[in-house]
Amino acid sequence: MKKEIAREKVLQNFDRDELLELLKDLIKIPSHKQVEWQEDRLARFIFNYLQGEGIENVKMEYIMENRPNVMAILPGQGGGKNLAFNGHLDTVPPYNMAIPPYQPQIKNGRLYGLGAVDMKGSLAAMLLAMTLVKRSGLASQGDLHFTGVIDQEQCSLGTVELVRRGFKVDYAVVGEPTNLKICVAHKGMEWMKVIIRGKSAHGSTPDKGKNPIYMAARVAREIENLNEKLQKKHHPLVGSPSINVGVISGGDDPNIVPQVCFLEMDRRWTPEESLESLYQDVELILNRLKLAYPGYQYELLPMDDRTCPLRNIPLDVNPEIPLVRSLRKNLEEFTGTDPGSTSFRGWSDAALLVRDLGIPSVVFGPGRLEKAHAADEGIEIENLITALRVYLGLIIDICGVSEKQ
Repeated sequence: MKKEIAREKVLQNFDRDELLELLKDLIKIPSHKQVEWQEDRLARFIFNYLQGEGIENVKMEYIMENRPNVMAILPGQGGGKNLAFNGHLDTVPPYNMAIPPYQPQIKNGRLYGLGAVDMKGSLAAMLLAMTLVKRSGLASQGDLHFTGVIDQEQCSLGTVELVRRGFKVDYAVVGEPTNLKICVAHKGMEWMKVIIRGKSAHGSTPDKGKNPIYMAARVAREIENLNEKLQKKHHPLVGSPSINVGVISGGDDPNIVPQVCFLEMDRRWTPEESLESLYQDVELILNRLKLAYPGYQYELLPMDDRTCPLRNIPLDVNPEIPLVRSLRKNLEEFTGTDPGSTSFRGWSDAALLVRDLGIPSVVFGPGRLEKAHAADEGIEIENLITALRVYLGLIIDICGVSEKQ
């Protein structure tokens, strides 16, 4: 079947209001770490939605209490490639939002609500794309998967579980908000902690002690200098690496020279860097200070309890793979421009799919990243509709569709 005919047949069941209502329903269900059910209620809604559309191969896989991945497959008849849509079910909590977080509203061409951009907009487009293929009466040749995963906003435990189970498809799209840009690369993210131990003393005799807060200030200044050096490096897609001191803490009372002080740092690293080199850079700083200011002890540790257990590694994918070519072709058709390929400013589960499962994956979805986690989070409706059309075009290109046998 010609692709144009297949797409027309699939889209004949499309109603833009249905897409908007589906997104509203997703927004109305809180799915973040401050609600007791976390992602459970949203996963159940998606499970029931897909089953109600006749997609029988759908299941919930609990990673921990109240925290299930929801997985669905539209089985193919054979002869096509297998494609997965990957999206996270969790959002951040509604920190200081200027709009009602769970009462979606449409205004000036945007749909507002917590998660509209990051990333329930993509979830709605992915789910409806799968549903429209099912309703069309056509059969996919390759398998079409939906993987709704938990915990991306924290430690990516949902996609880590996919890795543990050996999930396998030919290609995957992670629907983080890229404003319909095709992102084939992004930086890695490593969180580090420096523990500085000195010698406690009474605040009236500070010369009797070794104040680790003063040393932490010196370390922070050296980290600032390191960041300036990193800014001189440049990756053609993701730009420069960086390091930032985000937390400094220590001490109990003003009248005590403290025993210990902590610094917590965010290191964004580029595909050509190694994880080992990140720690070597900081170790060099600590060793220099150890010689210049004796009497202190230093410890540099990864913050494993707050980051992905498989590491938040960089993404770097060949921009000429069929997945990217299909996205470019469909975007050019629906928007009139060829966007080429670029990088994603944040971190995504796509890096794990590529490195740990060997699945060529890109980051692509509706919504502007600067509106993610924003006080007025809202997604442009036309952007959302274009994403759905591109997802459908991608299914037709990658999986292939035909009359049922």
